[in-house]
Amino acid sequence: MAGITTSVGAIDVQTIVSQLMAIDSRPLLASQKKLDGYNTQLSDLGKIGSALSALQSSITSLSSGSFLQAFKVSASDSSVAGVSTTSGGVSGTYVVNVSKLATSRQLVFDQVGSTKITDAQADIPSAPDELKFTVNGKEQTVKLRDKPGDKVTLQSISDKINAEGMGVNASVVKNNGNFKLVLASTSSGTDNAFAITGTGSTDTGKEGGNVMGGLSQSADATSESKLAANAELTVNGVKVTSGSNKVSGAIPGVDLDLYKENANTTVTLNQDSAGISKNLQSFVDAYNQVLSSIKDARTGSMKGNASVLSIQQQLQNVLTKSIPGVDPVNSFAYLSQVGIAIQKDGTIKLDSTKFNDALKKDPTAVKNLFGNSSNNGIAQLLNKEINSMLGPSGVVESSKTSINSRITTEKASQDSLTARLTARQKQYTQQYTALNSTLSKMAASTNNLSGLMSQV
Repeated sequence: MAGITTSVGAIDVQTIVSQLMAIDSRPLLASQKKLDGYNTQLSDLGKIGSALSALQSSITSLSSGSFLQAFKVSASDSSVAGVSTTSGGVSGTYVVNVSKLATSRQLVFDQVGSTKITDAQADIPSAPDELKFTVNGKEQTVKLRDKPGDKVTLQSISDKINAEGMGVNASVVKNNGNFKLVLASTSSGTDNAFAITGTGSTDTGKEGGNVMGGLSQSADATSESKLAANAELTVNGVKVTSGSNKVSGAIPGVDLDLYKENANTTVTLNQDSAGISKNLQSFVDAYNQVLSSIKDARTGSMKGNASVLSIQQQLQNVLTKSIPGVDPVNSFAYLSQVGIAIQKDGTIKLDSTKFNDALKKDPTAVKNLFGNSSNNGIAQLLNKEINSMLGPSGVVESSKTSINSRITTEKASQDSLTARLTARQKQYTQQYTALNSTLSKMAASTNNLSGLMSQV
């Protein structure tokens, strides 16, 4: 509404109009308060939706049974191999015997002809215009000169090779006043070894006797060169080869990082009950957070809302179901049998000791309780229920749609009320300004009459 401006007169028009408008504005203030309530409801529904999404994420590993794939691993000699867990582990003891580590091919060039290189920036007149490398069966051309007559040096060769990013790393090393070009595969193993071809190049496939672009090898360079090799090891007597010293799959659920040749270590893989309990506790916490969000909404902006209460009831119904076809006497058909119980306030609590006892007794039954091929595990049913709740026609989205409809209606009502109040304020101002003017004229006439009578 516009501000009120009047001239001073017999009555205070501004104060009177303001007081009248304060009374007339009560319906608008009530509407604004109602709109604030609707927006708070939307916010509370958003929190419930987010909590349900987090709960759904937490049950993914429960549905698949991967939450039981929590293991702890150790090596009797960590100087031979480092160990870390992945997925798909099987508890057991594995003897790892490492006979050879994987290496990258490395060639060192330190001469032009038979002359040592004392200046990395010196021109190499015999260098060709280009070199060719083959890595993983792919041929790559490295241009040493962009145009005829360009200077080619040890450093420029290194820079040109590195610019190609082809799986060969080049570096220039200085030692005792002499410079060497070191070429090395960026990855180990025979599959990643490089081969040099092209004019003025000879690759023997060995450590020595190689020539590249006018560069050759001294005896020292040959001794510093090495061939690519795969790692060789046995796991419980079974031969394994790997192009990398990081070996995956040789032991199910374990990655090996090989450090030492001609040595052995014993790797022990055990199920990690603490890790499994941690995965389950994440589910418990996520479920309880949903209930906390529902409680906040029902004691606040959505007090007594039946739709919000139904979310809690539907989730609880799933948690108390039994798995069809499972004998609860001889197996696990209820969550409560494996240590996950509903409390008086509706939250759930994990008894880790009871769960671990059930897991030791029958791990397959525990896995099937949460997820199975019939898709009627508790986690699977819970996931289906949450999908329904969060879907376009689910309780969360339908409630939001209903509230948004009320917001639209309320905003339209406010626009109408504001327009009427603006018109009323203008009307009040005009009426009381006119009254003020009339009263002023009457006062002036009275004063004139009094003056005339005083002269009689």
